[in-house]
Amino acid sequence: MMRARPLPLRAAWLAGATRRRRFCALALALLLPAPAQAQAQAAAEYAAKAAFIYNIALFSTFPNPDAPLVKLCVLGRDPFGSLLAGLEGKPLGAAKMTIAYPRSGGDALRQCQIVFVSASEGDTLALLAQSARQDGVLTVSDAKGAARLGIMVELGVEDRRIAFEFNAEAARAANITLSSKVLRLARAVH
Repeated sequence: MMRARPLPLRAAWLAGATRRRRFCALALALLLPAPAQAQAQAAAEYAAKAAFIYNIALFSTFPNPDAPLVKLCVLGRDPFGSLLAGLEGKPLGAAKMTIAYPRSGGDALRQCQIVFVSASEGDTLALLAQSARQDGVLTVSDAKGAARLGIMVELGVEDRRIAFEFNAEAARAANITLSSKVLRLARAVH
């Protein structure tokens, strides 16, 4: 006659499996908030960048100061999501801000006074910057090194705050001036 395994050993094995399940559940619970936290940080960063772009526009003088609308265009992959919708219709002196999403850099430069060039357009930054100078368009990007390539305002994050570099030569060539109050805040002026 064969004897069955003793119950205490089986109970110990089951108790160990329960502990392993609890440990895995706890580890999974600790890992899951990380993507949600990263998404919340990215949303907060781009909300601050959207507000910063509005303030840059507020303290800038464009080649056509009598235009009733100042159009902000996002070129490339849109990192803002719905965050720019809050800027729609906001006053900029006598003008109002409006948002557009053109398909190409040429369309953006023809239609817009401000173009945010997404990091996804990194290969065309220098060409867009050169064309924007000729068309009198304020260019903004958060791509690393954008200001050195001729983009007028390069946004970044430093110590969990929005920081920016300004390309004064590009702005002068486009006949765009930025208030000295804002320029004092720049991390670097090229």
